Amino acid sequence: MLSILIPIYNRFVVSLVDQLHTQAGRLDVPCEIVLVDDASTDAVRKVNRQFCVDQFQCRLFELRENHGPAFVRNCLVKLAHYPYLLFLDADTRPIADDFLSQYLRLAQQGRVVCGGFRYVPMTKEYRERHHTALRYKYGVKVESEPASVRKRRPYQHFISMNFFVPREVMLRIPFDETFHLGYEDTAFGKQLADAGISILHIDNDVWHLIIEDTTQFLAKTARAVRNLIGHETELQSYVRLLAAYRFLKRCGAVRATAWLYRQLETRIIRHLLGTNPRLIVFAFYKLGVFCCLIKEESLPLRAPAKQETL
Repeated sequence: MLSILIPIYNRFVVSLVDQLHTQAGRLDVPCEIVLVDDASTDAVRKVNRQFCVDQFQCRLFELRENHGPAFVRNCLVKLAHYPYLLFLDADTRPIADDFLSQYLRLAQQGRVVCGGFRYVPMTKEYRERHHTALRYKYGVKVESEPASVRKRRPYQHFISMNFFVPREVMLRIPFDETFHLGYEDTAFGKQLADAGISILHIDNDVWHLIIEDTTQFLAKTARAVRNLIGHETELQSYVRLLAAYRFLKRCGAVRATAWLYRQLETRIIRHLLGTNPRLIVFAFYKLGVFCCLIKEESLPLRAPAKQETL
């Protein structure tokens, strides 16, 4: 009845799979856990492989080359045996003891259910020591939202980190694999809207475990922003960055914005690497990167070699 699908890239999944296996054992329906590793390091693969092979109804597949999350999720759909699918990212942990059963109670053909996520509270000292101030602040204040907020714009708030879906929907509407890493969730939300598939948002959260520092987060963000090139019109009502770009384009200010970003780039990155980054500066970072890419600017991520504090 239920296939739990987990894409892996350089994440240990022992704790997550163990927790899911315990909950699945309390269900009254057949359940399997399927994992696809997207060319992780040998050390990560070894640990995950040793644990998963000993788990009943748990299957692990390993890719030789990295293909990105959209490709891996589509692979997982094809490997699943059961009619309902639960997608979970490898860096999550279910919060509720009845996490799986909450989804099964809402199983319905032709409907997607999004459970939401939260961030584990971190002290200021921890954030400073591990250089996760920006990632944590952005996650808590922008990404993590209760169902009451997500319901207002259900398709724009789709995130693949934790969602429940009939397999037939995924076979009919796969993830767009041209989005290698970044905004593939946004594109999929629009695909669901275009196909008339309803989305139900509920509060069945997972913990999202932050493990990337600010330098990694900025580099990942820059790569994701690049994926928006060519989708300015298609996704403009789904991505605030594209709405801002559209305004600049109407005003003839794209080139000026790219120039201004170039002048301030080092200071912007240094601020974002600090202990109290402002989200408005991060928003300008993304807009500046996008404008530079549009104007075919060369864009190395010129982050300082070491974390700096303002």
